[in-house]
Amino acid sequence: MSEKRQVLIVTPSESLRTELRDLLKSIDSVASAPLMASDNRQGLELARTRSPQLAIVELSANTIPAQTLARELSAVAPDTTVVGLLKPEFFASAPSESRLLIDSLRSGFKDFLNYPVSKGELEELIRRLSSETRRSPAKLGAVFSFISNKGGVGKSTLSVNAAAALAQRYPDRVLLVDASLQLGVAASLLDLQPTSTLTDVAREQNRLDQTLLEQLTVRHSSGLHLLAAPKNPIEATRVTEEILTQVLTLGRRTYDYIVVDTFPVFDAITVALLDLTTRAYIVTENVVPTLLGAANLIELLDQLAFPSDHVEVIINRFQNLSGSLGREDIAARIGRSIDWVLPYDKRVISAANLGRPIIEYSPTFFRFRRVLAKLVDSMEEVVGHAKSNGTTLERLPAEFTQTPTVGE
Repeated sequence: MSEKRQVLIVTPSESLRTELRDLLKSIDSVASAPLMASDNRQGLELARTRSPQLAIVELSANTIPAQTLARELSAVAPDTTVVGLLKPEFFASAPSESRLLIDSLRSGFKDFLNYPVSKGELEELIRRLSSETRRSPAKLGAVFSFISNKGGVGKSTLSVNAAAALAQRYPDRVLLVDASLQLGVAASLLDLQPTSTLTDVAREQNRLDQTLLEQLTVRHSSGLHLLAAPKNPIEATRVTEEILTQVLTLGRRTYDYIVVDTFPVFDAITVALLDLTTRAYIVTENVVPTLLGAANLIELLDQLAFPSDHVEVIINRFQNLSGSLGREDIAARIGRSIDWVLPYDKRVISAANLGRPIIEYSPTFFRFRRVLAKLVDSMEEVVGHAKSNGTTLERLPAEFTQTPTVGE
């Protein structure tokens, strides 16, 4: 007996959800209890956690929200086929039906159903799309976002160095997105002078595809591709969460690794980035006010239902000094264990001032580079690549396992 297919229905209309549910119940190849969402956010979360084979999304004359959802669905649930449902009002109100349908196809819709939907039409669609999915399984890259709700913790330096280290292993397969829109520094940390930025992506949004996305990046000698932040805060206002969603969705189809540096403010853009994030790294320091902010950020992610096993905490610039917080104290302050401890190393500062990633500046035996290499090993494991150095993953090296507690 073949496995029954799970279907997700996304529409604000309760009556339409009920009608489609009853229709799907009469189809043998479909699970008897389809997933139902009244808005895009709920639909995205159901897709992330339940991975349905098919998503039916109602399209209105304003197709932008549905197109954004289609892009997000293709990123968080790549095996989900997205189909648009067109009601008669769509054709009556749409100024250019063909243009809207083409844009919807580009955003990730695979097909369309006209309302009212017949059982035979729906059965044929499910049979055809299921066959196409078996022939061409999706293989997408992973998104690694470095986040913090406080500036000055070394988040940008860490994301740039992690991306450069990945690119050294996988040249031209790593994209660094500088989504710290108001004050992006990735280009300067790599000593690059990009001729295009995310502002150009916003300008080309309607014709953006994988080829154009790659053309808008600047290549570093390590093999890293950088999509730079806007040149100033005024240009940054043109970059919306929809544009970044489009960037990450296309990026996952083009690159194996997408590393994202974010602005230390939790806003709609950060939420949109997290919706497409495979693993989030919270970067903090062993200073009480900063740790309190990290604890608040962890709680906020819980409230947003971001999977806790997709979050890792990095203590950056750690110094083993008398009176400093030890690992157990830090874990108690933030309410969870610490995943990574990166030591303070003045060479990191020197490398940043020279616009060089640490992999080009310091010998491999220095502690910061050793821990960074292990972090990159773990990122490889997420994507499914074998670790290039063949070492056993040890998240906390011995020199960090005995740190002083308060008062020692």
